[in-house]
Amino acid sequence: MKKIFKTSFLNSKLLNISMDKIKKIPWILGRNAFLFILIFILLSIILGQFLFYEYVFLVKIEEPKMSDITAKFQESIYRAVLRELDARESVFENPPQKNYPNPFL
Repeated sequence: MKKIFKTSFLNSKLLNISMDKIKKIPWILGRNAFLFILIFILLSIILGQFLFYEYVFLVKIEEPKMSDITAKFQESIYRAVLRELDARESVFENPPQKNYPNPFL
């Protein structure tokens, strides 16, 4: 008696897989382990060569373009940032004087 694994959302003949076939997969992999290891090593070498070719060999280095626009120092924004930093520093220097109970007693 064979048990059949069926999906509930797709009733297709392609998805009806017998449990006996599923149980044979680890044994097939075990019998041909050396061959599968060689195939995986070959695939990883091919993938590595492709990535090397794509991202190292074919990369074209572009010269940086010089911009004619010069940066201008904006005194008003600089003063606003300094005021904000002074405000934050004063908050840390003068913390609120609240009396918190000791939670470990």
